[in-house]
Amino acid sequence: MKIAFRASPRPRAQGALKELSGRYGQTPAAEAEFIVAIGGDGTALEALHEALAMPAMPAKPVFAMRTDSSTGILCNSLRTHDLTERLQAASSEELPVLQAEIEQVGGRSRELFAINEIVLERQVFQQAKLSVAVRGNGDPMNINGDGLVLTTPIGSTGYNRTLGGPLLPLGSSLMAVTGKAIGCPPAWSPIVLCDHSILDVEVIEAAHRPVQIATTSETVLNISRARLFRSPDRTVTLLVDREAQGRLGTPFGRQC
Repeated sequence: MKIAFRASPRPRAQGALKELSGRYGQTPAAEAEFIVAIGGDGTALEALHEALAMPAMPAKPVFAMRTDSSTGILCNSLRTHDLTERLQAASSEELPVLQAEIEQVGGRSRELFAINEIVLERQVFQQAKLSVAVRGNGDPMNINGDGLVLTTPIGSTGYNRTLGGPLLPLGSSLMAVTGKAIGCPPAWSPIVLCDHSILDVEVIEAAHRPVQIATTSETVLNISRARLFRSPDRTVTLLVDREAQGRLGTPFGRQC
């Protein structure tokens, strides 16, 4: 079995990496059958993004293991024995991927992909002014504030929750749009969307009130508009053993 190991820089994770790679070998990710991440959710997301960036589709499956000091909703328990048996017995959870088609001030076009969330936020002290529309669902809404977060069900458990956003059922076909310090309109509240929705965002006064867009792995400055949606042809695979399935719960069916 060909495994590519990844680990956080913490001593416990590095010790496990040394033991596991000594026992099972270390294969380059491009040649591996599995990517095994040791650490917490941050390390798991880095491994998922690495798999997503590879040209091969579907993306290589990621099996994450949590060290004692780490937060790890995406992770299985850490053991350095019986790894091949755990990989073979694990269930595959297909996680949706968010996509952003971006135009920067000056006209340059970019594209980003994210597994948990896409964040639009002001670059300077001034509030961002955004025109936001759900395609095919009424007129745009103008909002002023620090920014917006578009999140998947897995992503809804993290940064989105610290902003007061909704917790989406894992496995559901939903996305959430949560504001960051929205001042106007004062009654603005998070929006829950079906995952086939398209969110169009235009930055008002983009040259004077610059806005950036960020994912876990990349940040693009000075955007003028963005089209945000669930990628129709990309997913990533998280491998979950029986213990972790009990923590994550049974995936829900489609919600819209």
